[in-house]
Amino acid sequence: MKKYNQFEIFRFIGAFSVLFFHVAKFDNNIPILFRNGPIWVYFFFLLSGFLLSYSYSNKEIDVKKFYLTRVFKFYPTYIFSLLLLLKLSGKMIYHIFLIQSWIFGKALDYNSSAWYLSVLAFLVLLFPFLIKFQKRYPKKFFYAVISLNLYTYYIYISFVKYSDIEFVHHAINYFPLMHVSSFVLGMELLNWIKKFKKRKLYSILVVLYFLFLILFNQYNIFVPYVSTLVTLGFVPLIVFLILDDGIVSNFLGNKFFVYLGNLSFSIYILHIPLYFLYKKYISEINNYRNFIIFFCILFVVSNSTKYFIESKYYRFLCKKYNV
Repeated sequence: MKKYNQFEIFRFIGAFSVLFFHVAKFDNNIPILFRNGPIWVYFFFLLSGFLLSYSYSNKEIDVKKFYLTRVFKFYPTYIFSLLLLLKLSGKMIYHIFLIQSWIFGKALDYNSSAWYLSVLAFLVLLFPFLIKFQKRYPKKFFYAVISLNLYTYYIYISFVKYSDIEFVHHAINYFPLMHVSSFVLGMELLNWIKKFKKRKLYSILVVLYFLFLILFNQYNIFVPYVSTLVTLGFVPLIVFLILDDGIVSNFLGNKFFVYLGNLSFSIYILHIPLYFLYKKYISEINNYRNFIIFFCILFVVSNSTKYFIESKYYRFLCKKYNV
């Protein structure tokens, strides 16, 4: 089965944008697309839905193996990120079981970026049932995806004006049910794309559309670009990348970009704990000098955890449990 390596660099860009959003508040001059981390979280949910659906489109899913491999892949590094924070208490139990996004007021405790992983864990739990439904009732699944995206956007727009209330802010931004729509839209993308042929001309569209996204995020003042509308904004980019058979996708799939993409999870999940330690023992990040030093530390630690924790424990646990 073909690997879509051209997505890896966008995973890295997304992780870097989340990092910049959280730690580099001193500079508002770089394009919004590269410093508005929350935008990219929608991309992650969309891409996860697509890639999982692609992986199991032509084979039956072994539910036990599916769940175990996902836990073995991400959980060791996640636990390491919690231990780095050096803040142990009874409330940590929510985070150990990845249920913090379900509990109002707890989503951003400890490792605040891990609310995404809490939501993703729920979506992964749903996936075997969703793909069965999609294969058995493709038309119903299609209409459900459209309805769910419209409804989610309506709910967000209706309540965003009350987002200064903590409960509402949590409900529309971090509650798992608000992100099912992005995930299932990614799943449905595969069926739409099958109708088109790969062409080299999509290379031009990839470049033009990415430039459009940069400009639209920078200068849009007319459209409430939030919730599932952000997800829809990334749909053409994913479609053009998948259908591109030209120079751009070949370039984006190079080994260095794939290497950066493989570090994206470690960078994403570790940047908050390391930021906490950096501020406590070194300095506040209030200029590019400190940001570059911090990023270099994060990059080295991410490489180490990728090799010594994520990859090693994944192979060890898969071998131990025969999956």
